[in-house]
Amino acid sequence: MKKFIFLLALAFTTFTSQAQTAQANPEARAQAMTTTMTQHLKLNPAQAAKVKEINLASVQQLEKAKKDHKNDPRQLKATMDLISATRLESLKGVLSVTQFQQYQQQRERKLGIPSQAGTGGVPQEYNN
Repeated sequence: MKKFIFLLALAFTTFTSQAQTAQANPEARAQAMTTTMTQHLKLNPAQAAKVKEINLASVQQLEKAKKDHKNDPRQLKATMDLISATRLESLKGVLSVTQFQQYQQQRERKLGIPSQAGTGGVPQEYNN
């Protein structure tokens, strides 16, 4: 019985550390974001490839900003806002008008921004 509990704990620890590694890895985070966007916004393969590039660049820039400005929260926020705005403009050039509206609606819901539009759009689990 002790061996079983030990093996169960070891398996759980291994699984947890792998999940944390995936979250910490910019490529994995960008891929997860892209996969979710592809599913919910019904991106075609060309759009998905461009969105993946945009997501990866943004995640890498955010990681760098967190390291560069870890002692200056105001500068970090300003840099993060700039990265976010740049990402939005890049996405606007790749997504159709309808897809971008759906993306914006979900983003606003996720950020808690009240909207006057309807509640249509993509599901709540959408990652930005």
